Amino acid sequence: MAMTNEELRTDTAQLAERLRQIRIEQGRNPDPEPRPNVVDIPLSKALVDRLQPLKVIAVKYAGVLASGQVTRIDVSKLAKYEEAAKVLRYSKGFWCGLHALGAGAFLQIIKSVNEAIDSGTTEELDINGLMRKVHFSIGLMTKDSALSHDIKDYEKEHGRGAAVMAEEDVDTAIAEVLPEINEYEEDDRYE
Repeated sequence: MAMTNEELRTDTAQLAERLRQIRIEQGRNPDPEPRPNVVDIPLSKALVDRLQPLKVIAVKYAGVLASGQVTRIDVSKLAKYEEAAKVLRYSKGFWCGLHALGAGAFLQIIKSVNEAIDSGTTEELDINGLMRKVHFSIGLMTKDSALSHDIKDYEKEHGRGAAVMAEEDVDTAIAEVLPEINEYEEDDRYE
């Protein structure tokens, strides 16, 4: 039987209170602050571009899963994508942040499959479920018209072409913002 709107509100409030209590028991802030958005759109756009090869890897990995196989991927070779996704999670752009979510989710899928392979528990993996998750991650990593909303909003405020960052400036910009992001990552006040 379907729940009424009032029952849903009550259920949501009860779940929120349970989460607050769990956080209190763990000695954490019961009401986390929203994650700060500190990465400007030009850097976000450059990071989205840098994550495009990861999308290609995800598509190929989906093909491997579709054949019913699992394979171990050396995640150390994907460290640059992990760092790009980490920085992009703090983007001022909503759509850029979704791109980071897709990249991070795909990297987490790879790690969980690697763990299953290492521990010899691959038979417990739900290959169809993994394929769906990879497909969803690929969808979030797709550069489409939604991403242009972040860019257009930024250019309205800063002028046409302002959302473009020279490739040689990207690493410097990452190095400048990374200490602040690492501080946020260590601090448990945020979502």
